[in-house]
Amino acid sequence: MTEHQGWGRPGDDERTPAGAGADEAPATGWSVGSGAPRDGDAGAPGQPPSTAPGWGPPPGAGPAWSSPQRPGIVPLRPLGALELLEGGFRAISANPRVMLGTSAAVFGAVAVLSLLLAPLFGSAFAAVLNESLPAAGAGSEFSALDLAGTDPVTTVVSLVATTVLTGLLVLSVSGSVIGRTVPAGELWQRVRGRVLALVGLALLTGLVYFAVVLLGAGIGALGFFAGTGAGVGGLVLGLLAGVAVAVWLGTRWAFAAVALLLEGRGVFSALGRSAGLVRGTWWRVFGVLLLTYVLVSIATAVLVVPAGVVSGVIDVVVGSTAGSALAAFVTLLFGTVASILVQPFASAVVALLYTDLRIRQEGLDVELARAAGEAAP
Repeated sequence: MTEHQGWGRPGDDERTPAGAGADEAPATGWSVGSGAPRDGDAGAPGQPPSTAPGWGPPPGAGPAWSSPQRPGIVPLRPLGALELLEGGFRAISANPRVMLGTSAAVFGAVAVLSLLLAPLFGSAFAAVLNESLPAAGAGSEFSALDLAGTDPVTTVVSLVATTVLTGLLVLSVSGSVIGRTVPAGELWQRVRGRVLALVGLALLTGLVYFAVVLLGAGIGALGFFAGTGAGVGGLVLGLLAGVAVAVWLGTRWAFAAVALLLEGRGVFSALGRSAGLVRGTWWRVFGVLLLTYVLVSIATAVLVVPAGVVSGVIDVVVGSTAGSALAAFVTLLFGTVASILVQPFASAVVALLYTDLRIRQEGLDVELARAAGEAAP
């Protein structure tokens, strides 16, 4: 399977003039319009009529061709919410070395970076919090290690890393859909030229979400000119409105990284492509993503909450700077392990939901079935 095969832009083949290049297969693979019959196919000009226009063989030539029902991790048809979630687990089990190994490499690097940045940005962030929040007593101040992984710089790095990881894992999931295991080396060869575009996409969308929430809070804060009560109420309503708009945009752009990788689009084109796929089905997409987020949050809590208890016990029992450092390290470690385990599932669901939307809107299942037949040994 060549690069981007099976996930090309829709309509690529529709620009081919009638009769020109009829014997050439589309370079990008499965795209809308590529299912049109060519010379030698049943239903093409000069061929006998088929039992099903454009597909079945001429009468008496044998049974009609049919697509494999499930060559990979999901059936090649429109999927329900539970099938999408089940497919997320299947994607991990189909290629665990790439799905979990890549996740471990990315989040492991983020954790190390968090510890390295803690003395720099964490100290400044802790100082701001200690000055802004009333202290509960001696020794209750935040330290740099307490905030490792939560300072603004590391938060941005984590956002970028999550977006890049989603792009990496999407390539593995796209192969698993047609029953093909994508090795780590091939995955990196295909994605390395798009890493900067993924980083740019993450930074752009993150900046937009932050600006929207900040704008909502700023507008709401104007209520302080009318009084403290009005200002607090306006600030809360403004924040809620900003978050609502950010969620709306995030749902519309949920598949931008997928389109950027699988369809070879630029950043702005990928955002537009994602918005086009979501148009008319926003609530369904939001519901699936929300359910995925709830499951991921529960799984994360199973690891992080006990780690928080252990960290608290260490902090109280040891009662020193070393104890606080150890407690913060334990919390960061368990948080990293949780991210390594749950993010592949979330990324897989996003990739499968993208596939489902293209099956529903563009008939991608036909091209996926053909590619599955080509990929079969």
